[in-house]
Amino acid sequence: MKRLALLAVLSFVAVFPACPGCQPSTLHPAHESVYRQEEDIIKKARDMVYPATVRVEARKTEFFGGEKKHEGGFGSGVIFDPQGHILTNYHVAGRADQLSCTLYNKERVKAKLVGADPWTDLAVIQLDLAEIKEKGITFTWAPFGDSSLVSEGDRVLTIGSPFGLSRSISSGIISCHDRILGEAMDLGGGLETGLFNTWFQTDAAINPGNSGGPLVNFQGEVIGINTRGSRGANELGFAIPINVAKEVIRQILTNGKVTRSDVGLTFQPLQDLESFFVVGKSEGAVVSSVDPDGPAAKAGVKPQDLLLQYNGHQVSGRYPEELFELRRLIADTTVGATVPLLIKRGSTTLNLKLVTVELTTVRSEEVNFEKWGFVGQNITSRLAERDNLKDSRGVYVTGVRTGEPAEKAEISRGTILFRVGSTDVADADQLKKIYDASVAKKETSVFLKFRAGPAVLLKVLKIDYAQEPAAPKDKKDKDAKPADK
Repeated sequence: MKRLALLAVLSFVAVFPACPGCQPSTLHPAHESVYRQEEDIIKKARDMVYPATVRVEARKTEFFGGEKKHEGGFGSGVIFDPQGHILTNYHVAGRADQLSCTLYNKERVKAKLVGADPWTDLAVIQLDLAEIKEKGITFTWAPFGDSSLVSEGDRVLTIGSPFGLSRSISSGIISCHDRILGEAMDLGGGLETGLFNTWFQTDAAINPGNSGGPLVNFQGEVIGINTRGSRGANELGFAIPINVAKEVIRQILTNGKVTRSDVGLTFQPLQDLESFFVVGKSEGAVVSSVDPDGPAAKAGVKPQDLLLQYNGHQVSGRYPEELFELRRLIADTTVGATVPLLIKRGSTTLNLKLVTVELTTVRSEEVNFEKWGFVGQNITSRLAERDNLKDSRGVYVTGVRTGEPAEKAEISRGTILFRVGSTDVADADQLKKIYDASVAKKETSVFLKFRAGPAVLLKVLKIDYAQEPAAPKDKKDKDAKPADK
């Protein structure tokens, strides 16, 4: 024991000299060789993707509180083909009016939006090839890997432009290769993401501005797209697996958008409810709500039904993770397909059929009713489902401007305009025609009916055409900021 103790002390002294000026020890040749090999691997992986990584600058126009504002933001992206297509995040470029990219050689080039998919937080943009040619710029693109081969513990690199700085690189491991979100992640503006795909969780640094940049394996392949880090915890970042992105790219380059199916149902886990439904522990998923205007309601599905089969597939919904698989199964169904359902209602088993519809987001294009002083949008099926609306008819008020007729009439955000005078309003397009006709006649009083929850409200707008209402304020571009914030 004394010999072992002496050896330990001598080893400690050899590695950590007593005086700061003493010659430090060197690595054992075998260890140094391994270290150098790993360094070389990292640098080769970096060099395969680094030149294809770009800084994305976006300018967008949005309505906030009824006022039009211009905002600037930035993120990252990766070029993936010789046509100059770039993969980035939806929250970086998906709603942009103007786009530009700073390339590896520090040249800045205009870009355009090709298509975007908020449900996976992905967007495809393309460099202006005419400008590329005019400036004599060359660029390279990064290879994609196979994200199905990724597992916990794999070493990875994240590349991007954190906080708008020039390119940087960080490293870490895959902490979880198939993270599932129990609920949708908020993208802002009523948009959601993450209900239909798993995520890579990594401890490699993903800071604001890294969004849209590549997650790279040690073979120099892009295996994911960095999406966001956790503001509440270090070493907790998320990336979208590249196999998910490949399908999004395919649909966007083919059709300009990504389509998914919806049936108008939400579910809750079966766990702890088995005895109530008199079923096995893994038999079926509980229907928690039914969209009143949706396909399932038209087929006769009701809340508290148990879905046993969907399109011939046995349904297991005991845990939240299994409900994720059910949501994805429904989303991947062809839009407009006739789908058989097997439903258990009490002691009765029912065979029903529904026709799927295209999945919508909560958000739709906003329309400015300038002289009336508010902004509104169509009621999508997703919005109707979220707010428990009885149908999708009418216009949803998304913003009211201060000091203008709508605010003076005590109209608030979230109310639903469904009638003007004696005319029922189906959607924003119809309301815009009614509005244009009213303004052309210079009507000083406009009678509107709204729904606010179960209440029906009659409002009168008083419009003074002699005094023009303040036009929606076009706020000047704010300083560019990370798209994550």
